[in-house]
Amino acid sequence: MSLLPTKFVKVINEGSTAVYTLPQLQDENELPILLADIDSLTITLCNLLDGTTINSRLDQNALNANNVVVSTGGALRFNIQSADTGIVDGTLKVDGIEVHRATFKMVFNSVSDSNWDVDFNIRNLKKVP
Repeated sequence: MSLLPTKFVKVINEGSTAVYTLPQLQDENELPILLADIDSLTITLCNLLDGTTINSRLDQNALNANNVVVSTGGALRFNIQSADTGIVDGTLKVDGIEVHRATFKMVFNSVSDSNWDVDFNIRNLKKVP
């Protein structure tokens, strides 16, 4: 997969929703991948620091399921839920940032596969006791 961002530029507040979009899925030659070309798409979401799975997203079906939508033209939209932005690290200070990594795995045209990561910066809003 080429030209895919690995960082979600915007900081997301803990417990908030957000949207991650890709205007066009592409293969290694930068050719468009359409919905009809995709055999499978999964998402895993974890805390980058310790690998804790977040919101039960472990190799979860993401092909027009589980808050991920792929249009017929190949645009991808991940509707990030408040449960995806919960803080895992109980020692993180207020305004501290925790990185959540979404790993997308896609099989297309029956034989090709593509994996990519997107990091989301989550701001802790709660005071640690």
